[in-house]
Order: sequence, then structure tokens, then C-alpha cells
Amino acid sequence: MVNIHKKLLEFWTTFNLFPSIPPSTDPHELRTQRISTRLFIILLITCVIILLFYLSLINTTKTVHVDTPTLQQYSQIYSSYSQSLTCPCQKISINYEEFISIHYTLHQICSSVFLTDDWFTYLYSPDYTGRFTDDFRFLGPLAFQGISSFCQLVNNTMLNGLKQFYSTQYVSSVVLPMKLFQLQVESIVEQFRLSTTNNFLLSLTLNRNVTQTNALYSGQGTNYNFVIWNGEIYMLERWYANRSCLQAGGITTAAVIYYSANVSATVIVPGFLQGCFIVEGLLQSDLRCFYNASCINELETYLSPQYAINVTALDDSLSSNYLPNSTIQQLLDHLMIEEWNVTHMYDRYYNACQPTECIYNVEARNAVIYVVTTLIGIIGGLTTVLQFIIPSSVKLVRKKSRAKEETHKGE
Repeated sequence: MVNIHKKLLEFWTTFNLFPSIPPSTDPHELRTQRISTRLFIILLITCVIILLFYLSLINTTKTVHVDTPTLQQYSQIYSSYSQSLTCPCQKISINYEEFISIHYTLHQICSSVFLTDDWFTYLYSPDYTGRFTDDFRFLGPLAFQGISSFCQLVNNTMLNGLKQFYSTQYVSSVVLPMKLFQLQVESIVEQFRLSTTNNFLLSLTLNRNVTQTNALYSGQGTNYNFVIWNGEIYMLERWYANRSCLQAGGITTAAVIYYSANVSATVIVPGFLQGCFIVEGLLQSDLRCFYNASCINELETYLSPQYAINVTALDDSLSSNYLPNSTIQQLLDHLMIEEWNVTHMYDRYYNACQPTECIYNVEARNAVIYVVTTLIGIIGGLTTVLQFIIPSSVKLVRKKSRAKEETHKGE
């Protein structure tokens, strides 16, 4: 052991990486070369250790590619790498019908007995229509036919709107995460609701304004009467609530039933109005009486139908967005729709998008092989730099130190 220790010590004291050519015998020069060698070895080892720790401990960003990921794979990746995940869509334009389904339920009046031919016939009393054209038994069937027309019009509007809606394309260049997709679909459906409703109401308002502004004659004679006087035919406006149809076509008054030849002997139909135009009276009417079996029974006492039918009142126990006294106009303001059933299928959207790959970044420590190969590459350049700097620096320092010593001796 003593011999080995002596040999190692002798090797360390005499080891020289920077010998001169030809080899020098000058003790000062030899000492300079050996100091340079020791400093080189110490600095090289120190730098290698520092680099080794640095490369082993730092986190680096790596880009990961996943080819043709399934929805399950995408969900798993998104849960961990949502910030950097990108999955380009192969098909960037997708029809709404591929992943959105909209169903709706109309107000129960649209599927009730009150909009059937049996009810229209049951309500109509020919004995009174020739005598009083404003009797509910004359105007009632027309009003319910109007409600039936509104139900059909709303249904057709929705069917046409949905046909156009389903053919509209959803543009997405990358796969959207589920939550963002749901928010966008909800916004799209809400926009469809508003636009469809607004277009319907705009068309209805336009028709009402044209009819009233031009004072068009009602085919049922509700706004004007024809009178023959001295062989001449005159058209006289009718009055409701002490107002002339010539002044305001939208005026209304309570719908009545004349139960005797005396015009003043009348029964008011709860919630129903009549006016210059059947539509105007209908829009301001409500269905409260037809939610009430007692009210319906009372109406039946004034009817003289040719045959009886089973009349069932509207069910006020059903969950509804409307009240029994909600007007027909209020129903139409929401397209008479009780419920919207919207289904958006994220899996169908994902499959239609057809992402060919998903790309995301992962932060992790360097692998051993990366550390080793990088360290080897750096050591080569580091060795060259140290070999160039250290001998010159040591030689310069020792030269200055020796000059100072000789100066002190001379003094």
C-alpha cells in the first residue's frame, strides 16, 4: 500500500499534459506545465460535475405525437395536457345534423279536442249565426280554426327552420374540448331559437299591419256591415268598446253568447275577445275557460249541437311555461313551444372531425442516454477551450509573479 501511495503521489507530481517541444529541463517551466495540468484536471472535473447535475435536474419540453387518437385517448390526454394539446381536424366543416338533434313540444291546445272538426261542428249553432254575427257560436269555431292554423304555422316554421339549421355547417379546424363544444352548441341553438321566433313574429306583425292599415274587409263581416238603403248598398263600420273599426282595426271587446232574442241578454265567455278582425280578438284572448270543466259545461248549455262529443278540459296540472290566462299572443311570442329537447353528441362531432393526430408538449427530466451523449459532446469543446486558456493564463501569472520577486531582490 505504501509503494502504491508513493507511486500515485509521484505520478500526480510529475504528470504533465502540456509538455513543451522539445521537452524543457527548466524547473520553472516544468512547474508551470504541471500547475497547468492540475488546474486543467480540476476545472474539467468541476465543469463535468456541474453539467451532469444541470442536465439531470432540469426539465425540458418534448413534443409528443399520437396518430389517429380515439375519443378515449383524446380525453385522457386532454385531462393532463389541455394547455398544449392540439388535434387538427381532417374534416373542418360538419353539418349540424351530424351532432345536434332538436325536438320540441307544442302547447297542449295544439293536440286537444278543441282543434278538431268535431269541436268546430259541435260549437257552431246555425240557429244564431244569421241573427247575431258577433255571437261566440258563430265566431268561436273561426277563432279555434285560427288557433289550429297558428299551431300548423308554428310547426311548419319549425320544420323549415330545422331543415335549414341542420344543413348549416359547423367549422372547426381543431378538435374542441367537450366543455367549450357544449357552450358553443348552446349558443348556436339559442341563436336558432331567437332568429326563428323573431322571423315568425315579424311575418305575423307585417300581415296584421297590412290588414289593418289598408282596412281590408273581413270575410266574416266583423269590421264592416253592408246596408241596402233606397236601392243603394252602403258599407258601415262596426263598433267595439265604443270605438270604430275605421279608426282602429285592432280594438276588441269581450266575446258573448246571446241566449235570447234580446240583444242585451248576453253571457260573457271568460278570457275570449272579439273585434274588428278575428285574429286581433284571438291574439288577445286566453284559454282559461277551457282549462275549467265547469266553464265548458256552462258553454254547452247554450249550444244546440246535432250530436254530442266527449269534451275534456285542458290539463292545468301539466308542467307548462304558460299560465291558463296567458294570451294567444304570449304563446306565439314563444312559438307555442312548451319544451325544447336539445341533444348534442360530442362523440359524433369528434368522429366527424376525424383528427389524424394529436400533438402535445410534455415537460420531463432528460433521459440518461440524452445526458450522457450531451455531456460527451460538451466535454470535447470544453477540453479544447481549457487547453487553450489554462496554459497561457498560468504562464502569464507565473511570469508576473517571478518578475515581482526579482524586483524585490534587486531592491
